[in-house]
Amino acid sequence: MTKRFGMRNLALIVLALMLGSTVLLDIFVIETVVEPLVYLYIALGGIFIIYVIPPLYASRRLVSYYWQRVKRNRLAVAGLGFILFLILLAIVGPFFTADPTAVSFEEKNIPPVGFTLKESIYELETGQFITRTATGYWQHPLGTDNKGRDLLAMIISGAGVSLQVGLLATGIALALGTLIGVVSAYLGGKTDNILMRFTDIMMTFPFFLLLVLIVFIFGANLAIIVLVIGLTGWTGTARLIRSETLSLRTRDFIMAARALGASDGRIVLTHLVPNVISLIIVIATLSIPGVIVAEAALSFIGLGDPAVTSWGMVLRAGQQTLDTAWWVAVAPGMMLFLTVLAFNFVGDGLRDAFDPRSSL
Repeated sequence: MTKRFGMRNLALIVLALMLGSTVLLDIFVIETVVEPLVYLYIALGGIFIIYVIPPLYASRRLVSYYWQRVKRNRLAVAGLGFILFLILLAIVGPFFTADPTAVSFEEKNIPPVGFTLKESIYELETGQFITRTATGYWQHPLGTDNKGRDLLAMIISGAGVSLQVGLLATGIALALGTLIGVVSAYLGGKTDNILMRFTDIMMTFPFFLLLVLIVFIFGANLAIIVLVIGLTGWTGTARLIRSETLSLRTRDFIMAARALGASDGRIVLTHLVPNVISLIIVIATLSIPGVIVAEAALSFIGLGDPAVTSWGMVLRAGQQTLDTAWWVAVAPGMMLFLTVLAFNFVGDGLRDAFDPRSSL
């Protein structure tokens, strides 16, 4: 156990040194080594591999048992299937669709396949209004917007953006909330009071208004949006993890670890964090939809990253032409609805599976 614990800490230190060296190169030597989001992917992926995968593998029989319970919930399985489809769409889709930013005014407001649109346009040559009939075709199966951009390509691009923001921002919030919640509950006393009062202060700020203010000040960049959501959305996680840890710190295995001389860091990382992973997983699946909606709302009000095509941006474009091109708003709206619903179904299924009182 001590050897595994030491190896995990060593791996974390090596990862931190590598990321720190790359950041210094990025700032002082080379103009751009990697994109800012790549740093977040590497950091959160490393933490996940080091501190989440080993406990799950060590308890693989228990994981298999919970998976069997989850499979009995058909809505959770359906939600998981849609999420996997969305991930596949975001990864593979861009290779088979057009550029979502390519503009073609000759093909503007083409309806989806199977629909026909009649609109009046002014013809300069005759000086009269004529009626034009546009019929959807398979080159643009979901139609185009008022700039001639392919709606299917924009939906696929938006899926990637939503998943990136949802996973990365939730990962940051979970890491921060778990650390604060576990340390606060385990150490207790003044540390607990200070951390929980700081959490209370953070919870008093309206989340979305704070998000809008920070993005407005520092700029509409996807990396900044991810960081802001992650660094302001950890409070609920910290409260829940602290509550669970309070019941764990007096258990026999924690008392035995203390009696054997285990350090506080080892007890927190080796004994407490692995025992709240089930709660962390449930919180993650129920938090991701809120993060996705928050990013879409920012894009809808014009504070999203203009360099990427997100569902909120497409909704904004569709809202301006709702009377003439209804499909532009309907497609991203349906994707947002189904994505939020799928994550909620999975979260409910996991919560029921982890609850021993459930009848699953």
